[in-house]
Parts: sequence; structure tokens; C-alpha cells
Amino acid sequence: MSFDAMTINKPIFLDALAEGAATAVVDPPWDVLQYGSRGAVQHYGLLTPSQIRDLPLADLCAENAHCWLWVTNGTLRIGYDILESWGFTPRSIFTWVKPRVGLGTYLRNTTEHCLLGTRGKAPVRFKSQPSWGFFPVQPPHSHKPEEFYDIVERVSPGPYLELFARRPRHGWAAWGDEIASDVVIPGFPVPKYSDALIKDFHKKAEGV
Repeated sequence: MSFDAMTINKPIFLDALAEGAATAVVDPPWDVLQYGSRGAVQHYGLLTPSQIRDLPLADLCAENAHCWLWVTNGTLRIGYDILESWGFTPRSIFTWVKPRVGLGTYLRNTTEHCLLGTRGKAPVRFKSQPSWGFFPVQPPHSHKPEEFYDIVERVSPGPYLELFARRPRHGWAAWGDEIASDVVIPGFPVPKYSDALIKDFHKKAEGV
């Protein structure tokens, strides 16, 4: 079966996310400074800050939750505004240091940042996590370090949801254009939904 994200009013979840995600990781395809021959536009479709702000994170997350929002150096200020618009209080910033010389007009960008925000009663599970990591860059474009997900699982509670996911991760729900998605988000259609989501939806419909 297929779901029409343009006609529903609220998200459709896996059973494991019935109360919402306790932790969401969001890696948006920012359109800011991403056009041109070397921009992200060469690799995937982009969204404006307004479109990203329209994602219903408040409805996707539990009452007490963490949100990790990836930003570029050019969207750092915008990221804070969007995180707050979703109902999260910015708490800290994690910096990925990349072992290469990057692009940039003024300074060469060799870092990428992830904002950590919380809402409700959501303390961290591990209080000795440094705010930076030195990890290799891997293909494809915008591939985030595998080590980052270990950090999230160490610091933040589950269940976990990744938005704009590029690949599946054991124990996580995922949503995005490049993966079989485990969530239906109103107004944000994706090409394919997971068998697990379809199975859970049928169980609910049949009252099982």
C-alpha cells in the first residue's frame, strides 16, 4: 500500500514510535549557499529554511525529547532559530572536524556542526561527552560520521528517529527520499515506505 502525505493531518508512526521519538536527528538538505558546480544541489534536492521549519518536529517527538540538528557554517544562526521554532531549547553544539581543506570564500570550511536541543525533562544520559570529534569524510556527499550515531546513543535516550536519512541503522526509525521510510509526515511525501510501517498500520486498522 502507499500513503499520501499530502492528505493526512498527523504523522503515521511505527508502533515503536507510538509516543513519538525520544531523540530525533535531522540532517536537512539546506539550500543556503549550496547552488553551483560544487554545491549540494548537484547531489540531491534542496529545501529552503522555511520548508525545513515547516517540518512538524513537535508532533514527531515525545513530550520529553532531544533533537540534534545538523547545520552548515552558513546556516548556523538559522539553525538555532529553527530549533527553537520546533519547541526545543538549544543546549550545546557538537562540531565535526574534517581532515581535509574544504571550500569557502573567506575561510576554508573544515568543520560541520550539529545543534543539540531539548524539550521537557530530557537530561543527557552521559555527561562526559566532548563537544567535538575528528572523523574522516566518506562518500556519498553529506555522509555523516558513523561515530556520530554512537555519540547520540550514548548521550540521548531512545527510541531514535533520523530525518533525511541516507541509510538504515539498527534500532532506529528513518525517514527520507533515499530510504524506505518508517514515518509518514504530513505535507512531506517520500518515494517509499517501509514494510514494517505498512505492517503496523494494518495491525492498527484491524484492531489487532
